[in-house]
Amino acid sequence: MVKNSTKGKLEELLKKEGVEPLIRDIDKDRMEFFVPLYEDTKISGLVSAGAPFFDSLSDDVKRNVVIELSDFVTKVATTIIYYITDKYHNVNLSEKQCVANAFLQRATIYHKCNHKLTLEGIHSERDGYLLPLSDEYKTIPLTRSVYEHLAMFYYLFEFPKGYEKDIIWNSWLISSKKILLKGPQQYKKEKEKAKKEIELLKEEILSSDLGKECLANPKGNLNKFLRENIVFTIREKKEGYVCEKLSYDKAWVNLYGNRTDLHFLYPIISMHSHPTYKGLLDFCNQSYQTIEFGLYLSCHSLAYLCRLYMKYENIDEKLITGSFSKREQAIYDFLSNRLIL
Repeated sequence: MVKNSTKGKLEELLKKEGVEPLIRDIDKDRMEFFVPLYEDTKISGLVSAGAPFFDSLSDDVKRNVVIELSDFVTKVATTIIYYITDKYHNVNLSEKQCVANAFLQRATIYHKCNHKLTLEGIHSERDGYLLPLSDEYKTIPLTRSVYEHLAMFYYLFEFPKGYEKDIIWNSWLISSKKILLKGPQQYKKEKEKAKKEIELLKEEILSSDLGKECLANPKGNLNKFLRENIVFTIREKKEGYVCEKLSYDKAWVNLYGNRTDLHFLYPIISMHSHPTYKGLLDFCNQSYQTIEFGLYLSCHSLAYLCRLYMKYENIDEKLITGSFSKREQAIYDFLSNRLIL
């Protein structure tokens, strides 16, 4: 179902694809298109990629589509991983290449776990019978992990302008190393090493041109940000150069073009990743619901991460997507946030 304001755009796309869908007017502002899900056309791919949000489809159909999308995205991610593994066999990667590769591999692992949990569920045996422990939100912590890997990868490798790259990278390293300082006492040597590395990273930030500009501004807050355990950058604003926190809950603003419908994306997946009142109340009061929501969101994050990773590694996408059908290419473009209808 779409608004009439998008009718022309859809009809143009359908005409190019040679598709003649059934069209039904709902009211003066809305109309409904009926398009096959599994034809090898661009429009079928777009409809499939957005199918979980179509109220007209049954839960069984939406579940099958999400599982198919997940299989497809997993295949894309693992193909990239195999490509990199073969390309850099017996080659020493740079520190940043190793980190970037780890981002993709870990996000893929989280997604595959999400897929397995969604597909098989959780069961407990009682008196010889299997009892399903059903919870729509049980995959959300895995979904959040994939999203966080996407967001931080974006901050480190896609988001920064040339002069910001070192600041963001070093602030991320400082934040990561500070976690080690909270470890148990048996890590005394590692802690001492981390302290020295943190001081060197701080000095590198403070002595940079960008750092000096920020220090010169009384409202720059650079020393304050260096004391805190956060990832940040330095931006020029009306009041001069100031530190700006880079957070997961605001990443959608840059990742998805400030789309207001995603304003609650991170709060929602966080709410169901922690024992919050709202999250637990939803669990206790739920009637039968589908469990694919988390996996579907994970498909979007992993596909987007794949696209950003190929861009960072200068991989010709055709090496990965060259064998895609029209439908598969449209699915990939939609899930990876390249194409928005």
